[in-house]
Amino acid sequence: MSRNTQFDDLSALLGRLAVPVGASETHGLLCGLLSAQPSSTAKKLWLAELLDAAELEPGSLASRVEEIKTLDAWFSKVHESLNDSDFGFNPLLPEDHVAITERLRALGDFCAGFCYGLGLATAGRANSKLPADTAEIIKDFNEIDSTATTSLNEIDEETLSELSEYVRVGVLLITEELQPVAVHDNQVH
Repeated sequence: MSRNTQFDDLSALLGRLAVPVGASETHGLLCGLLSAQPSSTAKKLWLAELLDAAELEPGSLASRVEEIKTLDAWFSKVHESLNDSDFGFNPLLPEDHVAITERLRALGDFCAGFCYGLGLATAGRANSKLPADTAEIIKDFNEIDSTATTSLNEIDEETLSELSEYVRVGVLLITEELQPVAVHDNQVH
């Protein structure tokens, strides 16, 4: 499934659930959580954030089972993409035919969601600082979010493409830095 179709599908799903957060920010939130938490913890935090934002009454979740199952399936796809050995992960953005200002805003939303998710995921770490590379990328993500709201008319396709690639690689680097893939020694001794 292409990321653009995923963007439309997730946007529609969030709309049905009355979640007042866009698809790109929702994706960023999830990626931020997954970059620093085990997937089971990240899933709980992510769903709680979305459902809290939607202000759904506890009793109303029974009628939303299909939407929750779809969110769960979407979670699994995102988790898989972050761990893809071919580095197939991409920030979830609108299709290329959408106005560049909207795509830039969506990239800023992704960055904002990622930073928020990473903050939630690392909040319980007692006074441990983020690694220097991670801290620098987060600073850059915050600047991209700010730029996305203040410099909308100054960005061209090439710049947006470069920013998107920087964000893509930054997310992968942060994830590897905070949750390195364990290499298993399969040799017989």
